[in-house]
Amino acid sequence: MRGKRKYYLKTFTGSKYLFLYNIIEKIFFFFVFLCIARTYSVITYGELITAYTFATVLIILFDVGFPVLLQREFAISTNNHSEIFCSLIHLNIIVFFVYFILIIIFFLLFYSYISLSLFILTALLIYLLLITNLLNAVLLGLNLFKKRFYFLSLTRVFILIIFIPMIFVLKVGLNYLFIIISGGIIFQIYLLIFELRKNGVMFNLPFNFAKILNIVRLSAPLGMAVIFNFLYDKIDIILISKLTDFSQVSFYSVGYGIYKSSSFAFSFLLISGFTRVSYLSRKKYAVKLFFIKYFKLILTISIFINVFLFFASDIIISIIYSVKYFNSILILKILSFAIIGLALNNLTGIILNALGLFKQNMFVTLSGLVINIILNIILIPYYGIIAAALTSILTEYIILTGDCFYLNKFLKEK
Repeated sequence: MRGKRKYYLKTFTGSKYLFLYNIIEKIFFFFVFLCIARTYSVITYGELITAYTFATVLIILFDVGFPVLLQREFAISTNNHSEIFCSLIHLNIIVFFVYFILIIIFFLLFYSYISLSLFILTALLIYLLLITNLLNAVLLGLNLFKKRFYFLSLTRVFILIIFIPMIFVLKVGLNYLFIIISGGIIFQIYLLIFELRKNGVMFNLPFNFAKILNIVRLSAPLGMAVIFNFLYDKIDIILISKLTDFSQVSFYSVGYGIYKSSSFAFSFLLISGFTRVSYLSRKKYAVKLFFIKYFKLILTISIFINVFLFFASDIIISIIYSVKYFNSILILKILSFAIIGLALNNLTGIILNALGLFKQNMFVTLSGLVINIILNIILIPYYGIIAAALTSILTEYIILTGDCFYLNKFLKEK
């Protein structure tokens, strides 16, 4: 018993900067969107969430699992992977232009009733976050957790010092607020680049189109799994915006946002766990031992979160978001039952990726995405956002079942 306590204490202590990073980032965006939700109308907030979600969904199509690939490559070997890193930087420069062309096209086709400037600024913020994820992945692979945490803390404080008086004192429009946030993210990118250069990561290697294509082919299965996983997480917002109205988007996103934010209690453990499993990938017994220990830990945490969210949902919504979002209470109660599936399939999914089982993970997440879309399209017109919440629960446990099947198959192979 004492040995188990020491193990869990060591796990938390070794991951403290990952935990702090995760919680600060989630609290930051939670606070920013909370301020906007309380300051502006339900309709305006719904429009913002729709634009933000759409831009996030579009940018993930260009992610192709590159951050996970970079972290895994730098974690497995101490060799310099600057060639791979530079190729991905060059690719994302091309992505910048393609991404914004598509943003404008989709805006004109589907969301022309939302402010174009807000749509563009939201898309810019999402692109900048993509770049920070790429740079942070290298720091994770190099185990530079403390530096990563320091840069995040510094830039988020910088943003809030300007953001808070702008929204509450000067009461500026949403466009100015997103310019402030984007400026802080650019500052973070500068700090990350400076640190990577200090650690020998090169940025000035020549453009190599053949190398880029090879990396894309290597990362494609992993990337598709990341895309499918992300889409099933976000597609309900898009469908609700098209099948109902923006007020329903607001009510659902508030409940869903709290539900997803609660994952900070376990997700930081999985970041360091990915690096660990990547290193242990050739030792099946070690992987199995890792899975059992982390399964017990994360299951315990997620059960506690499930109970807390279910019984405290009315207090959480009323105090944090005000009675204006009373309709979000039931959504949060329903989604609380999905947290166990979310926690455990995050664990199994990360282990599959760390073992290099990208195609298997891709198939599972694709299955979950297809089922999620079909059920939402059928049920939302009749049962509204309650159907979307119930579908989310089902999707989490379907993905968990598929992950466990492939993980068990791998561990039993000789």
